[in-house]
Formats: sequence, structure tokens, C-alpha cells
Amino acid sequence: MKERIKKIFNIVKRIRYFLIFAILLLSINVYAWFLYITRVDTNFTARVRSWNVMFQVHDNNVANEVTFQVGDIYPGMPAYNDFASIVNTGEAAGEIYFVIKRVKIFDDVYTDANYTTAQLVNMLSNNYPFAIDISLTDTTVRPGQTELFNIDVTWPYESGNDDLDTYWGNTAYNYLNSNVNPTCISITAEVRVNQQNPS
Repeated sequence: MKERIKKIFNIVKRIRYFLIFAILLLSINVYAWFLYITRVDTNFTARVRSWNVMFQVHDNNVANEVTFQVGDIYPGMPAYNDFASIVNTGEAAGEIYFVIKRVKIFDDVYTDANYTTAQLVNMLSNNYPFAIDISLTDTTVRPGQTELFNIDVTWPYESGNDDLDTYWGNTAYNYLNSNVNPTCISITAEVRVNQQNPS
């Protein structure tokens, strides 16, 4: 009888240890599961800022490549201005930059295969009696704002260099007379906007 009581006592003792171990293991699993669910919920509630920048020329949406064309130029011409709008309807600011891909002045063509954008901008501003200025109103477009990518062409009646005025004036006259639908200046640029890192 004592032997039998001893066996029952040992079985009860083992069951008690097993129950304690099972409860401890269940507690650890429930805690780990709670932590996992909490972390997953945190990831799912993260908010992503929207990003939407449009390029427009004369209120028409365009791709990021813009071409400006100037029909005729001559000394004393009215100043020419055109622009592309960079419209940010998203929630993140963007850094604006541009690359000049192709420039055509009368019959001369310059491309980004042979010139950097800085070289082309410098050439357009300084190598002719007429000045072609390409600029951005700002290098950052903020949410809800619009910035402009501008081209300005001016040719004063007297540039201060009579030889250049005469040479390019004759070139313009001959080009305009030998072409049916002349485009004296054509500039193609690629405008890009990169999302700024949040500060």
C-alpha cells in the first residue's frame, strides 16, 4: 500500500511540475506574441508622404522634357520670355535641376554629348550679341507651390560690339529669308525634381 501511495505521490508531483512548466511556457509565448503584434501594428500605421510633381507648359501637362522655340530674332527685338511650370501637389519638397540636351541657333547645333549644361548656359549668355538666359525661380519646390523654369532672350539694338551685331544680324536675316517656317533658336532641356529628405 505504501508503495502504491508513493507512486501516486510521484505522479502527482510530476503532473504539478508539468503544469508549472506548461503555464510558464504559455506565459512566455503570450508575451512574445503580444510584442510581435505590437511591432507589426507599429509598422502598419506608418504614414508615407505623398509625392506628386507635374510639369506644365501653357497650362498643358508635359513630360519632364521641355523645348523652347524662338521664331525670329533681330537687334532691338522685344524681349522674349517663356517658361515651364513645376507644380508640387504632393506633401514633400523637391530639389529641382535641369540638363540642357540640345541647343540649335540658326543652323548650329550643340548637344549634351559634347558640352556640359554649365558650358551651354555660359555660351548662351555670353557668346552672342543676343543673350539667352535659362534659369529657375528657385531650386526647391515646396508642397503646394509652383516654381518656373524660364528662358529669356534679349537683343538690344546696340549690344556694344558692332562687329558681332553686324555678323549675327546678317546671319539672322539670311536664315529667316532662306527658311519657310524659321526657328532661329531651339532649346531642349530635361527638368528633374528629386524628393528632399525630410528634416
